[in-house]
Amino acid sequence: MSPQSEMALHTLRTMARGHPGASSGERAAWEILQNLQHCSRLDFADCFIRLDGIGKRAVVQLLVDLATGKTGLIELR
Repeated sequence: MSPQSEMALHTLRTMARGHPGASSGERAAWEILQNLQHCSRLDFADCFIRLDGIGKRAVVQLLVDLATGKTGLIELR
């Protein structure tokens, strides 16, 4: 896993909250992490829109690293 992916994953984990009182952005980060780690279903576009700028950057970084082979899906689980 690339250092950039590690930082992006840390950012999402820091943001992620799955409890009922979580903000929509916190919940979106939690849902994206659940998808990456456990292959759960989600509406990716909806989750991405609900993230703030830092969360969006983290997701884009993960997707770029996955697409270029710097990070493998198995490393996210």
